[in-house]
Amino acid sequence: CPGQEILERTSAVISDRMVEARLTAGLPAAGRTILASAAQRMFLETLPQLVERALMYRSVDSQTMHALAASVEDQEYLRSQLKLLSLVAFIGNGAVLPRVSGVSNMPLETNTVVRFRAPPELQVMVELPNQGTVVGMGIRQGVTLICGGGFNGKSTLLQAIERGVYNHAPGDGRELVVTDATATKIKAEEGRFVSSTDIRPFINNLPLGKTTDAFSTADASGSTSMAASIQEAVEVEASTLLFDEDTCATNFLVRDGRMQQLVSQDCEPITPLVSRVRELWEAKGVSSIMVIGGCGDYLDVADTVVSMHGYVPSDATEKAKAIAQCMPVVIEIPQIKYGPALNRTIIVPKELAAHKPPKAKTRWSIALFPSDKLSSLAPPTISDAGAATHERTDEPEVFPELDLTALDQLVSVSQTRAIASMLQLATQNTRRRTMRSLVSDMCTTALGDLPAGHGVAGNLARPRGIEVALAINRLRYAQIQP
Repeated sequence: CPGQEILERTSAVISDRMVEARLTAGLPAAGRTILASAAQRMFLETLPQLVERALMYRSVDSQTMHALAASVEDQEYLRSQLKLLSLVAFIGNGAVLPRVSGVSNMPLETNTVVRFRAPPELQVMVELPNQGTVVGMGIRQGVTLICGGGFNGKSTLLQAIERGVYNHAPGDGRELVVTDATATKIKAEEGRFVSSTDIRPFINNLPLGKTTDAFSTADASGSTSMAASIQEAVEVEASTLLFDEDTCATNFLVRDGRMQQLVSQDCEPITPLVSRVRELWEAKGVSSIMVIGGCGDYLDVADTVVSMHGYVPSDATEKAKAIAQCMPVVIEIPQIKYGPALNRTIIVPKELAAHKPPKAKTRWSIALFPSDKLSSLAPPTISDAGAATHERTDEPEVFPELDLTALDQLVSVSQTRAIASMLQLATQNTRRRTMRSLVSDMCTTALGDLPAGHGVAGNLARPRGIEVALAINRLRYAQIQP
């Protein structure tokens, strides 16, 4: 069902001639017998009432409807202005960022809720088409840290920013929280599948001469999963990366001075993010927003530091620079340049849908029904702990699943259904394409033209291209080459 985010959906189609609403209804039954009288009431009484109340202009509050349209137009305009203002995110004054709970997307509505207020040093004014002048905090391009004590709103702010890639319904509280449309959350994901990904900027010179220029594994560690996720996001032109220290691998974030003394750089395969984050911005144009509570080394590489106290932000940039100057740390210089972005090619084999098409089970899971022989197509992998293996077995997998749990910015199961349909569409064209080309083709296909089995699909919603790419990268049956 629809949530707080406003998504392109197939549940309603509007043209110059008509408004078409699509829904699924289960016929009332007793066992295997349809209850005719109840079905008659459903079709001839209940359904016409729904049409009258939901689709007729005379039945809706026109002011509410126009306010919704105006709010969406303002959010789209504000997002379009971010790059012109050298920003990656904007959080409007008065925004309500906290949610009711960790499992609810509804705004927290209490007398004690703290509405957002931009610190004067980071304040930005924007003129919107409908609402007029709005004021809020602009997060500049580059490297931004969100710091502060525990339970003071750091992660709440980042979560609002990560959802700011979508427009929100009036009353949500985040109508004026907008983010670069390509912003991508990166987190540790132990056990994830990785295929043919060049992670040398972060992990290189493995023991026994193993290379990482086309790294594959069926069981990634926290650090290798983060390295792969960054490279995969940059490959499909993500220009902002989001990190929360709580969900990152510590050895990927930083290597402090004592560990540098104990284990020399020549003996450490991992180049921590703190040594690359500035290069990501200066050489690749990729900004980072990071929630940091314990890794003080990042003060040396930050452009902006926002401090959260009691859910109120303040600009701590100058204080952070003074601390970094008084308490210097050694940040290791990477031994190799970052290198070009990935440009891998891919085929989604037709055998993926041999038994039946992929099907979304939940928002974070797609059931797959591949042919029994498809496992023989799996690429060789490098275990983080040991030698190369083909990860093959004589027993075919029974109904494996594509795990999308780490995709925090996937907000609706309807988006997951669309990704499942896109995977089916990809199996119908077995020519090798670049990842960018494949994702572009999928995302420019009209939702109504995606494979829908029998009839018309009324339960799809448009995912971002970023999530489509992240899903494909986790598909162990995809044939990916450097």
